[in-house]
Amino acid sequence: MKSLPVILIIAAMTFVIAGVFTSPHRSEAAADTDLAWKTFDEGSLLALQQKKKLLVDVYTNWCSWCTKMDKEVYPHEKVKNALTSHFVVVKLDAESDKKLNYQGSMMSEREFARVVGVTGYPTTLFFDENMKPITLLPGYVKAESFANILSFIGEGHYKQTTYKEYLDKLAAPR
Repeated sequence: MKSLPVILIIAAMTFVIAGVFTSPHRSEAAADTDLAWKTFDEGSLLALQQKKKLLVDVYTNWCSWCTKMDKEVYPHEKVKNALTSHFVVVKLDAESDKKLNYQGSMMSEREFARVVGVTGYPTTLFFDENMKPITLLPGYVKAESFANILSFIGEGHYKQTTYKEYLDKLAAPR
């Protein structure tokens, strides 16, 4: 009968360990934002077809700031509106060996993140309607600021003015 407590401890540890390894990945949690997240290949093809810009959210499953972006920024109404109006959205795991096609070369998501200059997480990548890189935005950004950045890039203001000038125009009394 002394083995019963040992069995109960082993069973409890098994449930805890199983919970750790089966918890939802960040990209699954992001589905709660009602955004149509795509893979890189799906998203880049769709962006070309729809003549929209491409936003690539580069994350890792262990990144707490990435999870914060998913929970606090992407569900924000202004952010969702700007994304659905101007972008095709992609989730990309910077530690994945899943293959993608970028500029005619097959590479892993991990290699892609390195090739485009990602050095921390989260990082948001922006591509124009022809899949040419626009810019890279490192780190967590609060929802209101992120919505302004999305409008600045999504509406093409970045082609004529600086971001500071754009913000000054937004803040100017009408």
